[in-house]
Order: sequence, then C-alpha cells, then structure tokens
Amino acid sequence: MRKGIAVSPGVTIGNAYCIHEVFVDPDRSRLEASEVAAELAKFENARKQSIRDLRALQSKVENQVSREAAAIFAVHVSILNDSTLVGKIRSWIGDDRLSAPAALAKLVEYYRELFHRSQDEYLKERLADIRDVIERMTGFLSPGLENESSPLSGPTIVVADELLPSQVVMLGDKPVHGIVTQAGSQTSHAAIVARSRGIPAVSGVAGVLRQTKTGDTVVVDVREGHVIVNPEPEVLSAYKKLEREFFDLQNQLAHNRDQQARTAHGVSLDLMANINGVSDAQSATAMGAAGIGLYRTE
Repeated sequence: MRKGIAVSPGVTIGNAYCIHEVFVDPDRSRLEASEVAAELAKFENARKQSIRDLRALQSKVENQVSREAAAIFAVHVSILNDSTLVGKIRSWIGDDRLSAPAALAKLVEYYRELFHRSQDEYLKERLADIRDVIERMTGFLSPGLENESSPLSGPTIVVADELLPSQVVMLGDKPVHGIVTQAGSQTSHAAIVARSRGIPAVSGVAGVLRQTKTGDTVVVDVREGHVIVNPEPEVLSAYKKLEREFFDLQNQLAHNRDQQARTAHGVSLDLMANINGVSDAQSATAMGAAGIGLYRTE
C-alpha cells in the first residue's frame, strides 16, 4: 500500500495503464546560417497550430465540463503568445542556431531551474503548464515523437509521473476510472479537471511507476489517499464491495439531490458543502448543495 494526496474523491478498481514520459534529447548541433529562416518558420507554424488546438480544446471543455476547467487552456494560449517566452525561443534559433525542438527543450530546462529555486509551491506547479505547451509544439515539429496511443478497454487506472492538463481532458471519453500520479497536488490544473470529470485521483504517490506495470490491478482509495497495486484476493474482494457501495451511494444521492433535506422528525435542513475552490463549488451546486459551509484556502 502506498499513500499520496487525495485529489478527487472516490473508491475505484481497475487495470493500470502506465504512461512513462520519455524525454528525447533533440539534436543540439548548430544550424547552418541558411537554415535559420526555415527553422523559425517551422517554429511559428507549430505555435499557430498549437494555439488552434488549444482554442478548440477550450471550447470543448467549456461545453462539456465547466468554464473554469476550460480556462486552463486559455492560460496555455497566453503562454504561447507571451512575448518574452517566444522571444527566447526565436533568439535561441536565430542567434544560437538551435533547431526548434532543441530551443523548446532548452526552454523547459530554463523554467525548471527557475521554478526549482522558488519557494512558491503554486509557481512550481505552473511548470506543468509550460511543459504541456512545449510538448504540444514539439509534437507538431516532430510527429514521430507523438505519444503512442494504445486502446484502453475496461476499467482503467492511469498511472503517470505527472498528468498534464490536456492529457486529462483527452482521457475524458475513455474508460478511465482513476488517476494516480507521482507528482502534482490538489491545486494543479490536472487535479481541477479530474475533479470536474468526477475521476477519483491521488497525487504525490512516490515511486508508484517503478512498482506498477500496465495490466496490474490497482485499487485507488481516495478517502485516505491509498493506492494498492496487485492486492491480495481478500483485500481486493473487500474493496470491490466498498466500490459498489460508493457507486450505490453516489446514485442514491444523485437521485435525491433535488429533494428537500429533512430530519426524521420533519425538520427542514440546508445541506452545505465544504470546498477547496470554485470548481468544487460548481460540483457541489450541481449535486444539490444549498450553499457553501467552509471554503478552504490553505
């Protein structure tokens, strides 16, 4: 049993689908002077294609999830339009004669070092946004490096080092019952989208990728932030019962959410929700909460 940070509530069981992020070190050799203009054009084309993709994602998520979840991708568009960031890449291509993929890899290294020195946890988490944007552009520049897409069938638990926001969205129409990551936190964009989609998720589970392979049976118990890989039969049986009870309770609460809460003696009550952010407030309202009881900001 491994313990992490409870991110999105639920109890679920499924087969592991491990995403091992592989960073391919691009060719760092200098371009010929005659190649610079074409490389700058390639970068600009990838940037514009990425912006089109992100705006389409923003529209899709706004329609299917929430405006707050969709705002993630507006942030990504703003990153791609940031003059300082874009200027660094163009300078590394034009002045240092790096290829566009090499310049993008250098940008990730630059921000990783910059954020590593910061004591602001929120700022550190924004590295995921930059990585997400860079990964998208790199895909347009080097189609051969795109992630391999294996079909997911049956209840699936996605296990990754850190799930980027766009990856969470793309998993939305697949049979994903849970998410386990080695990095991340309750305030990450990926966590917000996971909660919005109602996918149980646990983050900060150190070393889980080393001990899990695709196809393993994984239990995700978000109540305590527990993740169990290949549990013993009696443990698995107990969690299957707990999973059924959790789904039954969800269905029962969803069915009764529009009814007025009353005590056994007929006294009406207002059911309030304790939340961690705006997305939780939207989910609570959708599930029938009368208001907010406690707004946690720590």
